[in-house]
Amino acid sequence: MIKKLLFTILLGLGAFANTLTVGSNIPTLTIKDQFEKDNIVNENIKTIIFAATKTENTTIKEFLQSKDKELLTTNKAVYIADITGMPSLITKFVAMPKMKSYPFSILLIDEANKTLFPIKEDMISIISLENGKVTDIKYIKTAAELAEILK
Repeated sequence: MIKKLLFTILLGLGAFANTLTVGSNIPTLTIKDQFEKDNIVNENIKTIIFAATKTENTTIKEFLQSKDKELLTTNKAVYIADITGMPSLITKFVAMPKMKSYPFSILLIDEANKTLFPIKEDMISIISLENGKVTDIKYIKTAAELAEILK
């Protein structure tokens, strides 16, 4: 009886933790940025730039700092970072103050949304959307490749 109950619970949790794939619909998400402001990721977004590690985050941040501060808005894009692996004290006293100096929003996912975004080791995930539906997923490595996407 307990095994059946645990299996049912785990199966139910798995239904909410599906990674986005081509053809899937993105759920409307409310994600806080570095200023703790709620940002809504919905059908109006065309591109999600997702970084799962510090190396990819650094590539994206350096690229965005060299561009017009409206680049993401103009392209209907959002930059989402996974910093869930960072120790909370480092996040609070080092990373967040530094992020607040950037002229663009960095949406910071929590454990609940972590598995939603597809990742490939050492790569930046680019998720293309049309009316809230995933139309393409690319994995890139360099700022030059990111520049091609955000023309």
